[in-house]
Amino acid sequence: MELEKNYKIIDANAIAEIYKKPHMEDEEYTNFKYYSDNEYPKKLIDERRPNEAQMVKEYREKTYQPVFQEVFDRVLASLNKIHRADGFFIKYPDQKEFTQIADGEKLPEYLETDFKGKQSIMNYTFSTLLKQYIIDANGICLIWGYQPITEEGNEDNTNYIEPHPYIINTDKIIYFSEGESFVYRGEHSRELYSVDKIQWAKWVMDKRGVWRIEKSIPNLSGEACFFRLGGLVESTEDLGTEYQSRLKAMLPWLNVATVEFSDLQAEIVMHIHSQQWIYQSEECGTCNGNGYLMKDQQKVPCTNSSCKGGYVSFSPYEPLRIRPAKVNMGETAAPTPPMGYVQKDTEIAKLQDARIDRHRNRALSAINMQFLEVIPAAVSGVSKAYDRDETNNTFYAIAKDLGRIIEFSAYYVAVWRYNQIYSNDIIKMMCPIVIVPNTFDILSSDFLIQEIKAAKDSGLNDSVLSEMEIEFIKKRFPNDPTLQNIKIDAMNLDPLSGLSAEEKALIISNKGASKQDYIISTYIQDFIAKAYQENKDFQSKTIDQKSKVLYDYANQKLKDINTKEILASKIFGLDTLTANDSGKGPADLKYTVGGLTGIIEIVKAVSSGVYDLEAAINMVMDRFGLTYEQAKAQLGTPAIISSEAELDKVTKLT
Repeated sequence: MELEKNYKIIDANAIAEIYKKPHMEDEEYTNFKYYSDNEYPKKLIDERRPNEAQMVKEYREKTYQPVFQEVFDRVLASLNKIHRADGFFIKYPDQKEFTQIADGEKLPEYLETDFKGKQSIMNYTFSTLLKQYIIDANGICLIWGYQPITEEGNEDNTNYIEPHPYIINTDKIIYFSEGESFVYRGEHSRELYSVDKIQWAKWVMDKRGVWRIEKSIPNLSGEACFFRLGGLVESTEDLGTEYQSRLKAMLPWLNVATVEFSDLQAEIVMHIHSQQWIYQSEECGTCNGNGYLMKDQQKVPCTNSSCKGGYVSFSPYEPLRIRPAKVNMGETAAPTPPMGYVQKDTEIAKLQDARIDRHRNRALSAINMQFLEVIPAAVSGVSKAYDRDETNNTFYAIAKDLGRIIEFSAYYVAVWRYNQIYSNDIIKMMCPIVIVPNTFDILSSDFLIQEIKAAKDSGLNDSVLSEMEIEFIKKRFPNDPTLQNIKIDAMNLDPLSGLSAEEKALIISNKGASKQDYIISTYIQDFIAKAYQENKDFQSKTIDQKSKVLYDYANQKLKDINTKEILASKIFGLDTLTANDSGKGPADLKYTVGGLTGIIEIVKAVSSGVYDLEAAINMVMDRFGLTYEQAKAQLGTPAIISSEAELDKVTKLT
């Protein structure tokens, strides 16, 4: 660092020295704000085109659109998944031993309800601090406390101090001494603020150039309650550690893409939109085609508003009038036709567009988040490989940093609130720790589908595919654990899982599986849903116990199918009765023993549930050639069988 002197207490002399030799590390923060806060990247574009006319620069700025903010927003949204990751949580020690703190005023209650604007410390971390942590690794989080205010507007010294977080970004910070003090700029050039273990002070420079305190607030914590947000360690100096954002690697590619996108916009305007040319023939009558007038022996612009360089312009919606050329006076005849369109090369625009897409993809790949964007097949030269471990390492490192931020914040809050009651060593004992899991569920459903498809195409082992499909189920139904369990059980308990209907039929025909296996596989979703409905403890059963339940269902289903086949075969056997030699046809069956048997079988079918009554009536009409009323009279109103005994009784009728 340029400034090596360590100011533990900031006084007027220190402020004067710091003002003369400020130390600022805001380049990374400035670059990130192009994508996080929609700021125009003036420096980037001006450095790319230093010799452009001012008019062109103003046009670029006026037409600028922050199209790459969505890349940053998607990264930020993905990192927010850390918040709901399994195993990421705040663990508080038992607070019972801290008996000197009033009920309702202990540290967990405050951090979970009033940390900032009625937000919990966890919610504030992911709604505000996460973004600041990404874009400003050297930014400062200051925890500062105030006495509560009474209804009359006075400080309430009888209640606990209410500390809250404040973020000071690096574009304002001009001095930082870790664990001691820092100084940052105010709204005006002669205005500075300082924070140390004594006070938070506002400094102003008077007309004589002398710094004085205009306002100060005492530091009742007695500690330097601030810290840098952190990230990758860039350097360790005498005054503290300087950091880089863990996502800094995406900046160069986003910057290149931003500059080239600005060029692409200009290229499209110049080379995509049609540009008309005309043979200008009508001279301006005011200036006689000169484009100017003479006044007091000085050239002045032509006063005709339609005059352009001595010729009268026209609208493309008006007829084009061309006067005959005066060939005998040396004029050249007008071309035919006297207008047309400039032929432009559009390939450069296509090339730029493809380059910008590659830059976007490389920006995400640089931080191991290429899974956030499906790479078009047309974009060649872009690696589609993805390493889960590398991505998980990135998320783990960021989660650890966020955990550190939460722990520091919680400690400084406790110092502000309880330093009059307990020593700092005891205060540390009441502070929480943040538990960070080793793995994170971060992949989108679409990405998992692509992975599963690729795994199937490559012939991976079924057990590996099952694990991938379980991961997809958890991703697809994140807020419904019961549905997750049903889907996972349906996959794990299916004896013919993953096979097509043709493959299942082939295995059954070759006696590679039982009929029960086939039935379970066919009705797996219905069976699992029924099992969960009838057995409240089904989820807690072992695999063997669950399988037994399903095989019981399969055996019952097989029995039902066999019964229905017996009944149906007797009915459908009537198909073989056609007109015989005596001339009797299907309509005459009602006079035969076979016809009577058929009617009885149909009645039994209705009673057993194979057919409903209307379907049975239609069958009798078709088979016996009867009218609707005749068929209905023949069948009567069959009673539905409700027990095994009734079924056996009906079966013995024929």
